[in-house]
Amino acid sequence: MEHLDPLIIDLAMIMVTAGIVTLVFKKINMPVVLGYIIAGFLIGPHFPWFPSVSSISSINIWANIGIIFLMFALGLEFSFKKIADMGAGPIITSLTVVICMVFVGFGVGVLMGWSRMDSIFLGGMLSMSSTMIILKAFEEYDIKNEKSSQIILGALVIEDICGIFMMIILSTISVGNNVSGIQMIAEIGKLMLFLVIWLAAGIFIIPTFLNKVKKLMNDETAIIVSLGICLMMVVIADKIGFSSALGAFLAGSIIAGTVSAERIEGLVSPVKNMFGAIFFVSVGMLVLPEMLLEYWLQILILTVVTIFGQMIFASIGMLLAGQDMHTAFTGGSAMVQIGEFSFILATLGQSLGVISSFLYPIIVCVSVITIFTTPIFIKSSERIYRIALKVVPAKLQDAIARNASEAPANPEKDNDWNRYLKKYMTRTLICGAALYFIYFTGANFLGIMSRVIGNEITPAVETIVVLVVMIVPISVMLSGRGHLYTKLWLKNPANRIPLMTLRILRSMIALFFVGITIKHFLGTSFVIMALPILILFIVIVRTDYMRGRSIKLEARFIANINERVLHMRKADHTSTGRHVWLGDKLFVTEFTMSHCCRGYAISDVFDNRFFDVMIMKIIRGGQHINMPGPDQMIVDGDRLQAVSSRDQLEAFVIMLEKQEHLTTPGRLVPLREYMTMETLEHVAPENQIMCVAVPVKKEYFFTDKTIKSSGFRNRYKGFIVGLERNNLPIIDPSINTIIEKGDIMWVLGTAEMAEMMLEDGLLDETL
Repeated sequence: MEHLDPLIIDLAMIMVTAGIVTLVFKKINMPVVLGYIIAGFLIGPHFPWFPSVSSISSINIWANIGIIFLMFALGLEFSFKKIADMGAGPIITSLTVVICMVFVGFGVGVLMGWSRMDSIFLGGMLSMSSTMIILKAFEEYDIKNEKSSQIILGALVIEDICGIFMMIILSTISVGNNVSGIQMIAEIGKLMLFLVIWLAAGIFIIPTFLNKVKKLMNDETAIIVSLGICLMMVVIADKIGFSSALGAFLAGSIIAGTVSAERIEGLVSPVKNMFGAIFFVSVGMLVLPEMLLEYWLQILILTVVTIFGQMIFASIGMLLAGQDMHTAFTGGSAMVQIGEFSFILATLGQSLGVISSFLYPIIVCVSVITIFTTPIFIKSSERIYRIALKVVPAKLQDAIARNASEAPANPEKDNDWNRYLKKYMTRTLICGAALYFIYFTGANFLGIMSRVIGNEITPAVETIVVLVVMIVPISVMLSGRGHLYTKLWLKNPANRIPLMTLRILRSMIALFFVGITIKHFLGTSFVIMALPILILFIVIVRTDYMRGRSIKLEARFIANINERVLHMRKADHTSTGRHVWLGDKLFVTEFTMSHCCRGYAISDVFDNRFFDVMIMKIIRGGQHINMPGPDQMIVDGDRLQAVSSRDQLEAFVIMLEKQEHLTTPGRLVPLREYMTMETLEHVAPENQIMCVAVPVKKEYFFTDKTIKSSGFRNRYKGFIVGLERNNLPIIDPSINTIIEKGDIMWVLGTAEMAEMMLEDGLLDETL
C-alpha cells in the first residue's frame, strides 16, 4: 500500500490548524495574520503538546513560494501613476518613518550590545509597518476612505518600495559583513538599470502581449499566464543577482499597468491567500519559547520603541506633509506595528547567515504583540490626539496651524501637485543617476589613469576632480524652484512644509554623494567636510553664471530626448518658412490695482521674486503706457496688463490677492488672442503690442550673454518672452538663460521697438 508523502501530511496539518485558529480569530475580531502565526507555533517543533510537522525544510520551500506570491500581489496594487496621484503627503510620511526608524533601530541595537549587522537589520525591520494588518483594520472599522487613512495607505505603498531597496542594500552590506560604499552604490545602480528594463518591458512588451491574446484568455489561462510571467521574472532576478521577492514584485507591477490588472488581481488573490498563509505559519514555527523567556527585556524594549517610534515619526511625517494635527495624530495612531516585510528582511538575514539566531524569534514576538495592540491604538486615535494637544507647545501648534489651513489643499487630487512631483522626480532621478555615474567612474578609473600616465594622482586631487565635475548635476538638481513651486507655495499654506521638505531631500541626496566621495578618497575623518563643501556648492549654484549654464544644459538634455520630434518640426519649418509661434503658449491678464498701491512705483509693489512676469502695458484713461520701466508710478484707476506663462501668472495673481493689491483680477487670454483683440478694438497702431522673431547671429551684442546682462530691454524697450533653440521652444525663459548663436529670439514690444531693431539689422520676421 502506497503511503502519502510527508509533505502532503504536513500541508494538511498546516491548513487544518490554520483554518481552525483563524476562524476563532475572526470570531473574536482579531487579525487573521496573527492567527496564522499562532497556528504555526502550535504545530511547530518547539511546542511539544501538539502534533508537529515532520519536515521544516519542505515547509520553508512552501514559505518561499508564499513570499513570491505575496510580493506579486503587492506589485499588482502598485503603479507609477498611483504614486504620482498620491501627491507629496504619503511620500514625505513614509520617508520620515523609514529613515528615522532605521537610525533608531540601529541605535537601540547598539545600546543593547548587539553586533553591528544585527543592529543594521534591526533598524530595517523596525522601519516597516504592516500593510496587510492596517488595511484589514481600516476595512473592519470602516475608516478606509478617511483622509488620514488614505495618506497612511499611500505611505505604506511607498514603504514597501523602500523595503525593496532595503533588501538590495542589506544584501550588499552582508557581503563581507561590512558596509562597502562603492559596492552598495554599484548594486543600487544595477537595480536602477533593472528598473529601467522593467519599465520598458511594462510599456512595450507585456501590455502588447496581453492585448494580443485577450480573446484567448479565460480565467484559467489568465492565471496561468500571469503566474508564468511572475515566475519568469523571479528567475531573471535571481540570475541577475537580486532576490526572488524583487522579481515577483516587478512582475506584479508590470501587469498592474495593463487593462487586465484588476481581473488578474482577483484571480491571483486565492493563490496569494493560500501561500501567504503558509508563509505566516512558517514564521510561527520559528518562535522559540525558551529564547523569548531569555530575551523578554529586549522584546519589551523593542515593542515600546516600535509602537511609539512608528506612531511619533508617522505623525511628524504627516505634519511635514502639511497636514493638520488632527489628521497627523489620528493617522499616525495606525502605524504602531511591524509586519510581513519585517519577516521577509529577517528571513533574508538568516538565509545570508549574517544575523544572530535570536533575532528572528524576537522580531516575530514583537510583531505579534504590536499586531495585537494595533486595533487598540486605532480605536484610541481621538484620545491620542487630545493628549498631543496637551503635550505639544502652544507656539508650535500655532505654527502648524499656520502651515495647514482649515481646508488644506488635497495633493492627491491637485493637478498642480501631480505636475510638480512629475518634474521633481524626473529631475531628481536624472541628476542622482549622473552623480552616481560620476562617483562610480572617479572611484574606479582615476587610479587606472594614474598608472597609465605614470604619475600618481594624490587623493586630494582625485577628490577635487570628482567634486568639480559633480557641481554641474548638483547645480541642475538644486537650481530654480520654478513656476509650479511658486504657485503651490502661494496657493495654500499647507503646501509650504511639503515643498520645503522635498527641497531638503534633494540637498540630502547631494550631501550623500559629496560625503561618500570624500570618504572614498580621503577617509572617514574627512566626511565632516561634506556639509561645508555642499554649502559652498549651493553658493556657487546660486551665481548667475552657474544658473545660466544649468539652464543651457537642461535645454540641451530636453532637446536630445525630443530629437526625433524636433527633427520633424525642423522639416516642417523648412517647408513653410516659419518658426514656432509662442502666441498660444504665453498668456496676458489685466487687473486693476487697489488704492493702497497709489503713489508707488512698479518695483515697490511687485515682489522681485516674480521677475518672470512682465508688466507690458498700463492703461490710464485713454493713454497707453507701453513697456513701463520699474520706476513707473501707479495712480488710481490704472489697468495693468501682464504677460507670462499660465502657471506664473496664476501664482502672480494669487500673490497680489493675498497682499490685497488687486480689486479686479482679469481672465487669462492667450497672447495671440490678445493681439487680435487689439486690432479688432481699433487700438492705435503705435499703442499695439507686437511680437517679432530675431535670428541670433554671432556678431550681435547680446550673443552669449544672459537675458539679464544683455542690455536688450534698456536698448529696445522690449521683453524677450521666448527662445527657439534647435527647434525646441523655451517659453518664458529665466533671466539667467544664455542667448546663443542660432537661437530664434521672440521679443514683445511696440512698433517703435520694431523700427529700432529694423534699423540695427536685427529684424527678420514680424508676426
